[in-house]
Amino acid sequence: MNRSGKVKRKGLSLEKREALYGFLFISPWIIGGLLLLMFPIFRSLQLSVHNITNIADWELEWAGLEHFKKAIFGDAIYFEYYLDTVKSMMIQIPLINVFALTVAVFLNRRFAGRTMFRLLFFLPVLLGTGFIMQQLMGQKVDQETMEVARKVLLPQEVTIYLGPKITNWISEFLNVITTALWKSGVQIVIYLAGLQGVSRQLYEAARVDSATEWETFWLITLPMVTPMMQLNLIYSVVDSFSDESNSLLAYIVRQGFVANKFEYSSAMGWLFFVFAIILIVALFLITQRFVNRVKE
Repeated sequence: MNRSGKVKRKGLSLEKREALYGFLFISPWIIGGLLLLMFPIFRSLQLSVHNITNIADWELEWAGLEHFKKAIFGDAIYFEYYLDTVKSMMIQIPLINVFALTVAVFLNRRFAGRTMFRLLFFLPVLLGTGFIMQQLMGQKVDQETMEVARKVLLPQEVTIYLGPKITNWISEFLNVITTALWKSGVQIVIYLAGLQGVSRQLYEAARVDSATEWETFWLITLPMVTPMMQLNLIYSVVDSFSDESNSLLAYIVRQGFVANKFEYSSAMGWLFFVFAIILIVALFLITQRFVNRVKE
């Protein structure tokens, strides 16, 4: 007890306990990642600043920043893929999170068949990211999905009257929408978990004060799910950069395993990795000030 007569509480705060539980939960992944990835990471970094003179005996020659300079100043294709990746990410991430939050709010309500709808929205995550769907659709998951959606939403009879230019623009727009919806399953689950943690007493108090659904969403729902929104934004960035359909990532893989330019491919990969880390840190710092923290 202090001088003011208040009892001083001991132990960790709610925020610190939740952080500790989170670290304990992901600790197996961290340990496994360190054990399995440390050597490949070291080898990749080593290759990025060397030239291979004899791959059989693993003889290397120091090259310095030669491969990095080539990627930045001497490879127009790499820079073009960089811009395409950033543009695609800037379009898809807002779409994914707006759609995911909207669906999560809908699925958080009580209605008949709610469990079935939750499964349907998460089903693309189970199928599209695994080996099964790739085998069923001949290694063309995204392309086939977008083509089916384009034919449903934009029938061939309609394209005849629109002309090729408008048809291509609408097709690209539908492809972006379809990809965003296909990749929103994990974000929906995270938003749904956050919504289920919001106290019902807040909504009851809002109804007593005659608040509309729109006001309730902006004043209660949205502020309370800002931690999940921050998590989903960062996850969406990571998923976008590591996606197999990423043109820049595919170009890096081709340079390494098709053209056998392992040193150049490693350098491009590290530039890609550093850019992703800078973007994620910047996104975290920007969104941190808007995150609502529940304090004990």
